[in-house]
Amino acid sequence: MKDADEEVLSYLDSSSVTSFFAPAHISDGTWSYIKRPAKRLRPAVLLMACGSVGGDIEKAIPAAAGVEVYHTWTLVHDDIIDNDNLRRGLPTVHSLTSAKGSEEMGLIPEKANKYGESVAILVGDLQQGWAINLFIDSALDRGVDSKVVLRIVAYLQSYVLANLIRGEALDIQYGLLDDVASISLSEDEVLEMLWLKTGILYEFAGMAGAMIGLDCADFENPEVRALKNFTANCGIAFQLQDDILGLVGSQEETGKPVGSDVREGKKTIIVLEGIKNASLNEQRKVGKILGNQNASPEEILEVVEILRARGGVKRCSDLANIYIDKALPFLEDIPESKYKELLYSWAEFMINRNF
Repeated sequence: MKDADEEVLSYLDSSSVTSFFAPAHISDGTWSYIKRPAKRLRPAVLLMACGSVGGDIEKAIPAAAGVEVYHTWTLVHDDIIDNDNLRRGLPTVHSLTSAKGSEEMGLIPEKANKYGESVAILVGDLQQGWAINLFIDSALDRGVDSKVVLRIVAYLQSYVLANLIRGEALDIQYGLLDDVASISLSEDEVLEMLWLKTGILYEFAGMAGAMIGLDCADFENPEVRALKNFTANCGIAFQLQDDILGLVGSQEETGKPVGSDVREGKKTIIVLEGIKNASLNEQRKVGKILGNQNASPEEILEVVEILRARGGVKRCSDLANIYIDKALPFLEDIPESKYKELLYSWAEFMINRNF
């Protein structure tokens, strides 16, 4: 992942597209998350998938950069939707730009906030276009068959994009369910939403890496399918573990305030399981605080402890392990290599990470 981080940042720095980033607030916003310390999980798995099928990972670096920038635009827009003020411990793009609007343009708070959100939307739009250009560079700059690149981009901008947006829409809808005691959501519905929001981009990274490594435009190639399924299941495990960190992780670990998912009213596996096992009085307490933007830190911690005590965290952790167990057999028919071993290590990291 450290190697992927260095290679991706180096390639992005050399991208000719960046000369078009203007004005300054757009440019600053576009680079903001990219320049912050990050794990670069999706680029890393794309490169590992490429190497595991015998491919030259140098050819896959533009695509690895592309999947990182593509992921980043979804974060920028997601932070606006969730009204988050922190990302990786620093201000979100809309918060950062709002502050610049106030300090540099003399905007009153209401106009500064609107300006920050508007610029962040544009930043996300620009990043999506940049990401596609980076995938195209796989053919123009690294010699990947243009048909392979076209198939990958077409898949990304149709199936992946539509399902990412579907997952985000479901997350918004579920978050607006305010009567926790009568939540009718099933575990399968929440898992589907997690897959759409997170698993699908990991699945894409594994699939794209394998296709580039094989120089193959066939989605049904056995090795492409195997790596696609492996990374899809690992991606769900990642999000389940992320939900645990979002509930009980410290701000130093997650870059967000403790219990931020509670304040946002997110309907996670932790919430569903915790509510199911809670007493009626506990359900009422959770119902009062979950999704309440004005809840005090003490109230948030009270909900966190209820959900933890009633088995929400354990159930979420158990499911993450189940998905990793489902993922591992897909690697069995992939040839032995250092990249295959790295993929096994990456799967373990998905459920044991703590940052």
